[in-house]
Amino acid sequence: MSFLSVFKKKKMTVSDNRAPSYSSGGNKGKSSIADTRAAIDELSKVVKDTPEAVEIYLALGNLYRSQGEIERAAQIRNSLIVRPGLDPAIKARALYELGRDFSRGGFLDRAVNAFEKAREIEGDSPEILTELAELAAGGREFEKAAHYYSKLRQYVQQAHYLARLAEDEFNEGEDAQGSRILKKALKISPSSTEAWLLVLSRLKKEGSLDKFRKKFHTALSLVPDHLRFVIIEGLLAESLVFGDTPINMADSIHDRNFPFYEAMVEEIEQADPDVIIHYYGARLLQLCGKQDEAGVWLEKTLMLNQNFWLARLELFNLAQDQQQLTSCFKNQLDFFVNIARKVQRFTCSGCGFKRDRIFFICPKCRSWHSITFRKELNQ
Repeated sequence: MSFLSVFKKKKMTVSDNRAPSYSSGGNKGKSSIADTRAAIDELSKVVKDTPEAVEIYLALGNLYRSQGEIERAAQIRNSLIVRPGLDPAIKARALYELGRDFSRGGFLDRAVNAFEKAREIEGDSPEILTELAELAAGGREFEKAAHYYSKLRQYVQQAHYLARLAEDEFNEGEDAQGSRILKKALKISPSSTEAWLLVLSRLKKEGSLDKFRKKFHTALSLVPDHLRFVIIEGLLAESLVFGDTPINMADSIHDRNFPFYEAMVEEIEQADPDVIIHYYGARLLQLCGKQDEAGVWLEKTLMLNQNFWLARLELFNLAQDQQQLTSCFKNQLDFFVNIARKVQRFTCSGCGFKRDRIFFICPKCRSWHSITFRKELNQ
């Protein structure tokens, strides 16, 4: 049982003698803040009258934290922690909440210290380990993050941070060490999208076509179907796997890449029909200068989903070259095509966050592997 479940909050009725608020719209936020402040005031009175009410202390601290009053929240936790004869479970909870206070306030070293003290009392609870893992990841301590996720038995996350650690080793010129870490990541999570993408990126960079072809085939068979496009999108980038540089298809037009793109198309052709994968097959053929073949693949894509807007856009773009257009009309079309290309293609299935760069953790809601391709513009 989670140690936090011991502290389920009791429902409390707070008297409120103020006139009811009928405001709406822009005043709704102000009303909510006023209600929160009123709740804090009421709880503060109860705490003064009932100093042994530790649950109310914790609730009050949480309210202060939600309002950004980190110092007051921390003071409440500390007043509990130093109390003589305090039950160890309550002390662990107070230390845990203190760690969250410090984390919210940006005092990361203090946050880690508080969580570790809570861990000494309570052991490896999932809540404490998760907080420590996220703090380690945020500080680029990827080995520590992987270690904590290992204890949580969250192997997808563990493999992710091992892959990030491996990329750092490669960037430092420690190729042998990076390769060992990457093998470990794939042993822990054979379907790790991040690890496979890093493996394939390395082989592409080294020019190892035969090895690349075999590994790409294996990756497509092991990576979850809804994430296969992430592998291809990532391979089109001339940047780090975990970097923040946006992908530009034009950057991928290099003769040295064509054999790898052709090998990818051959493997995609053998895969189960998939609208997104077919679209990427067409784009790879376009990059190799095979426009007629690309057109056939785009038509296949639209047969699978007639509303796939990017496939229709690319077909329209290819058709322009076969039409007699005035320069003015062509300029206008080019303008709208370029605008359409800038529409953010990826979205989080959890919160709807949109981005034009692949992501493994949603920057907004922090969900894992929730990325989806926007097949239709209304998504």
